[in-house]
Amino acid sequence: MKVILPNGLLDGQDLFNIVVVDELKGKQQNYLANRDLVVGNIGHLPKILSDCIQSLESETGVKWNGKMEDAVEKLSVGDLETLLIAIRHNTYGERFYFEAECPHCQTKNKNLRVDLDKLETKPMPVAEMLDKSRLTLILPKSKIEIEVKPLFLKDLFESIKIVKNKQDELVTSVIALSIRRMGDKMKVTAKDVEELPAMDLLFLKDKLEVIRLEGTIDSDIQIDCSNCGKEFSSKLDVFSSDFFDPSKGSTNTPT
Repeated sequence: MKVILPNGLLDGQDLFNIVVVDELKGKQQNYLANRDLVVGNIGHLPKILSDCIQSLESETGVKWNGKMEDAVEKLSVGDLETLLIAIRHNTYGERFYFEAECPHCQTKNKNLRVDLDKLETKPMPVAEMLDKSRLTLILPKSKIEIEVKPLFLKDLFESIKIVKNKQDELVTSVIALSIRRMGDKMKVTAKDVEELPAMDLLFLKDKLEVIRLEGTIDSDIQIDCSNCGKEFSSKLDVFSSDFFDPSKGSTNTPT
């Protein structure tokens, strides 16, 4: 299956944004059954992605000649989501069934269906990717210049560690993952963010919610609650090993 990534890997003059993905096979099923990889972790992701990406190339046909493991590390979260959805689609078909709890009445809505091939990608043009000015902010209180960035695979792993082991640093640690540079400092940590005035921190949190950091695939599903009738949104958790549960695409599931 051929996939067009919303961002792609920019290497020199070439943008590698066309990917051919394989379906899951027995080898990848072993990853999903490995508790050390999947319980409270996303260790299956780099293995599945590296195995299932058959080629990565530009629109002019230039192929990525590096290791797929390295390419996976360099792709942003929006691209990773797109690839995982394509792999699931290529393996079990476009239908995906899931459950979602209504935030208004706490009813668990079951047998919800989404067609994976209908999910819309929102690509980011190369000119916008290269425009660092849109990612550069001046904090209002400290006047420090901040450059923000999209998240990558290593950031996903780090976020899991933060949730597990750094609850006392949760807010600052998560924000630090989205900062590429603070002033002249390139390796920004939670400790650096902790030193920011509260006004700056609030400003930064608000900006991170509205700045378009990368191209994405729209995996937010709009749902009308079966109990209270109110509309709510639920995001597909494509990074969970459960996303590749074959029963969630079973044709025997009620429609």
